[in-house]
Amino acid sequence: MMVKRIDELKHIMANLIQVNKDMEERLDKHGARLYTLEQLDIPQQVSITVSEMVTDAIDWAMQAPLRNRFRDLPEADMKEILHQRMWETKSYNSHEDHMQLFEALEKSMNRDHSKELAQDLAEARKKKKKSRESP
Repeated sequence: MMVKRIDELKHIMANLIQVNKDMEERLDKHGARLYTLEQLDIPQQVSITVSEMVTDAIDWAMQAPLRNRFRDLPEADMKEILHQRMWETKSYNSHEDHMQLFEALEKSMNRDHSKELAQDLAEARKKKKKSRESP
């Protein structure tokens, strides 16, 4: 009888050991998932995304009055105004990106002036050619 009881206890113990192993495996799997979720850092990513969206919305809202004010101006006039303001305040010196934008603006203005000059020269040539042809 004692041997029978010992065998039962051994069997129960073997079952408990197996259950314990199964639980440890499940716990390891959940731990790995938890680690993965922690590595994703979802709250930080959400915070960054929301911050970027809010910043973009505020920038757009702040620029809207300027857009409305300059909507009817030709592009060349807008470039000239922007260039003049940047030149007077020397604001383009404050940051490397601003310097690059200022240089790009100058190149764009020079390109616009070159186009105007080319058009004026073409018109002058046409007028000169017409004046030569007509007696």
